[in-house]
Amino acid sequence: NNQPYPYIKAENMGDLHQTDLVGPRHLRGKKGVTRFYSFHTVDVAGHTAFTSQFTDKQTVSLCRHLIETWRFMGVPEVSQMDNEMAATGGGRYPYSISQVIRLHLLMGIHLVFIPQGEPGRNASVESFNALWQERVLRRHTCPTLTALKRKNEQFLRYYHYEKPHRSLRQKEHGTRFPGVLRDHLWKYLRHIPKGFNLEKYKDSNGHLSLPITKGKVSFIRKVDSHGKIEVNGSTYFIRRKLEGQYVVAAIFTQRKRLIVKQDNKVIRSFSFPIK
Repeated sequence: NNQPYPYIKAENMGDLHQTDLVGPRHLRGKKGVTRFYSFHTVDVAGHTAFTSQFTDKQTVSLCRHLIETWRFMGVPEVSQMDNEMAATGGGRYPYSISQVIRLHLLMGIHLVFIPQGEPGRNASVESFNALWQERVLRRHTCPTLTALKRKNEQFLRYYHYEKPHRSLRQKEHGTRFPGVLRDHLWKYLRHIPKGFNLEKYKDSNGHLSLPITKGKVSFIRKVDSHGKIEVNGSTYFIRRKLEGQYVVAAIFTQRKRLIVKQDNKVIRSFSFPIK
């Protein structure tokens, strides 16, 4: 059982974003306590970062965060997240595709969910989370969410343009500042279509209702002692002898199939009749 973890390579800015959630956290002010969540996204190779704060962690908040992120950082080839309800939709219906997954498909982004209970697989954003909490939450007393958002903007400016990043080299990248690197590469990055707006996709009840477009979404999973994995709220039997090993299960929306691979070899294929 020394089969390697199926890492996604990130060599250039725009190759891979990692997104994570910090919270709930609490602000104490004159008007009482504000509970909030902070969504964070980091470009793994380029080290740009974007954060936004909301009073909830609902799907629509995560979608808003992602749109703002892509406006600021460009659209990635691959986006990686943990199995937070807001992103997966919690798999309440076996063949339903969450709004967050649909948003990625619509933008032509390959969304990848890391294995359950392995936050270390999102190490870049985890390390940014620590810095953010240190520099924004611990250093400043913000009585309200508005005050926190102001501090957050100042921090992001500092992070991008004043704090040399330890992984960026003048010789190799032409700068040590993530913001400067992004500005240099801006014209080479992919961008959100002009005029794109989530409001257009709200139904009569104000709920987000994005279409399902062609593409794939992947779930990296560790096979359990029964030879099974969980994908989108349902359990699939793979193979007992693969216990403790990693597989990649990908839903192909157009083919309506769930294809399970190990080391790029197909080991199982299931029907996935998307609603």
